[in-house]
Amino acid sequence: MNINKLKLLKGLLFLGSIYYLIGAFAHFFGLTIFPFYDSGLYTPYHETVIALCAIIFSMLFYVVARNPIKNIDTLNLIIVGLIIAIIFSIGIIWKIDFVALGAPVKKIQTIVELILAMITVVLLLALKPKRDTK
Repeated sequence: MNINKLKLLKGLLFLGSIYYLIGAFAHFFGLTIFPFYDSGLYTPYHETVIALCAIIFSMLFYVVARNPIKNIDTLNLIIVGLIIAIIFSIGIIWKIDFVALGAPVKKIQTIVELILAMITVVLLLALKPKRDTK
């Protein structure tokens, strides 16, 4: 694998780790990251579960970033996890009536998160090293 491609992959994975760690912190404490955050939708139990999932995702990104070639199976797991997150985001956008919840801008946040996940999956697939067949 090209050394520059590997550096880009590691950088992307480290950024992903930081993104999910910040997200976990924000969800746990009900803080604003996106300008369209609506504290009216904050529910401590659900936000804590989301924070736990974000911490796990952050750790997965970090572990793989340290050695993507050795951790190719975990990289594949991250990609599958992001694809599942994309599907859930599409379902949320389609199913949830944010206006009825009193938080219409939350839909924009979900769309932004969906687009970020899609970009990340495309980049991870483009940068993913080939599995060593030895």
